[in-house]
Amino acid sequence: MKALLVALMIGLASVAGAGELNCSSSERFGAKVIKVGDSERRVIEARPDREVRLETAQGGTAGYRFDFYKYGRTVQVYVQHGVVVRVCRVRE
Repeated sequence: MKALLVALMIGLASVAGAGELNCSSSERFGAKVIKVGDSERRVIEARPDREVRLETAQGGTAGYRFDFYKYGRTVQVYVQHGVVVRVCRVRE
């Protein structure tokens, strides 16, 4: 019974770590640092690899997510009303 429980715990730990989301207040992109509260212009000047429009349930624009691809992870910068509200890292 203990062996089954240990195997289950190891399996769940390996699945949970695959797409781990880690949010913080800032991220460095070369010489630029983007932090919560910065303007959307500062994010665009850092040259994101992808831009995704976020929508409300009714189909209106809720903001934008800018993706920056780095080795082994993706940094997602969320912008609402022209201001950075969240910076997250997703491990690949």
